[in-house]
Amino acid sequence: MLKCRRRANFGGGAFLANLLQSGNIKENFTSLWGECLEVTGEGKRHVAFTLAETLIALVIIGVVSALTLPLLLTKINDTVTKNKIAVFERKLSKGTDLLNIEYGIGPYYKGANPSYEFAQALSKHLKIVTICDKDHLTDCLPYSRIKTDEEDVLVSNIKNGGDLHVNKDDYTDVAGIVLGDGTPMIFSWNKNCPVSDPDAVKYNGVKENARSNTTSCIKGIIDLNGSKGPNRFGKDVIGFNGASLGWIDFADLKITKPEIPTPLYRDDYCTNNNGTWEVKSEYKTKYNIQRCCTSDNCLTKGDYWAGAMMNCKDSGGHLATSADLAAIATYLYDAPENAIGNDQYDAPLNTAKLGTTFSGLGSSYTRIWSNRESSGTTNASGRYFTNSATGRVSTGRYAWGYMSFCVK
Repeated sequence: MLKCRRRANFGGGAFLANLLQSGNIKENFTSLWGECLEVTGEGKRHVAFTLAETLIALVIIGVVSALTLPLLLTKINDTVTKNKIAVFERKLSKGTDLLNIEYGIGPYYKGANPSYEFAQALSKHLKIVTICDKDHLTDCLPYSRIKTDEEDVLVSNIKNGGDLHVNKDDYTDVAGIVLGDGTPMIFSWNKNCPVSDPDAVKYNGVKENARSNTTSCIKGIIDLNGSKGPNRFGKDVIGFNGASLGWIDFADLKITKPEIPTPLYRDDYCTNNNGTWEVKSEYKTKYNIQRCCTSDNCLTKGDYWAGAMMNCKDSGGHLATSADLAAIATYLYDAPENAIGNDQYDAPLNTAKLGTTFSGLGSSYTRIWSNRESSGTTNASGRYFTNSATGRVSTGRYAWGYMSFCVK
């Protein structure tokens, strides 16, 4: 239907009568029709962007892309990294599970190079194409330096667990392996590792001295893409089971003021299954409490170590690791890097560094929990601080008076 200015003259008999009475039908029709076409053309609205609007839209799209694309790429890379780590862990766990069935995983490798001995035993159950001792690690890792946020770490300088920020008194040496898929790893094996399955393995009759994860006594670093780079810790070089590279600086730690934790009682986090105490799954996965304290004192007095693990996790952090406490001790006792281990370190406490966070620390025999469970089912580890010495200590988890640092 056409739209015209003079709708009354365009339609029905009136239009035809006027058209027939005129002397020139073609001229009048064309004139009227042309007017209608003209009006119709004026009545249409054509919607479109101007050049300026288009440019503004392109600028906005560019800004949004610049802001979101790096985040998207980071998320993709994180997903790829997690998948690679999961594949590695699955292969390693399969090998250690088979080794555990055949021989058991426990404190069996106690020679001069326990990590190297363990790698040789593991190679019977896991496809390992290369095994390197601590003096030939670059035969497994295809480069000589690993980048960190502080300074490069020479692969040849990695000699024991202390160089991987784990307890060098338990992790006394290192070894290297290359899996069948080409993934290299430098690791240290805990020579004091407890047996892994109390029902399948009975070492010296100590059935309760056990754990469930056959890889938990392996700590090290893995490279997810070989020599391609960037060969940087935290990027393609990843810590396994808490191992890391680069010195842990006290200044990098965000620490809460030490306090005596609220204890958990054994019935809170454990169940008795036919005479065997087992950690409830939610406490094992969320708070990383792997063993029940079997002492009756944990039932009556409470488990202060387990309480510290839960309190720190619920506050958004974690209970200080052995490496964290060593970094604190290094700071407070002005110790050289890597000088702090299990043995007592004798030096005067620098009271000028105590400040508010450490006020009162060292004025007496102050003991701080670490997140490390001892090999048995009653004790946990920590560190003591006096005005003249510091060292590692292990005591019953029910001990009142131990304090906790939560690291955020």
